[in-house]
Amino acid sequence: MDALRSDDLEEARRTPPGEKLRQALELMELGIAMQYRKLRGAAPTASDAEIDARLLAWLSAPR
Repeated sequence: MDALRSDDLEEARRTPPGEKLRQALELMELGIAMQYRKLRGAAPTASDAEIDARLLAWLSAPR
């Protein structure tokens, strides 16, 4: 294992669970905002309600 990966693993082990959750939720919020902008760019004349509906469909789609 290289030194950088080892350092990353050690940092992850030291990070408290609450901080990991905060980071995950922050990344989720960023991802949703990015998808919203992508949908808005693809349909610039769509209403906010239409974009919200498309975003909800994207969030609800099985992965």
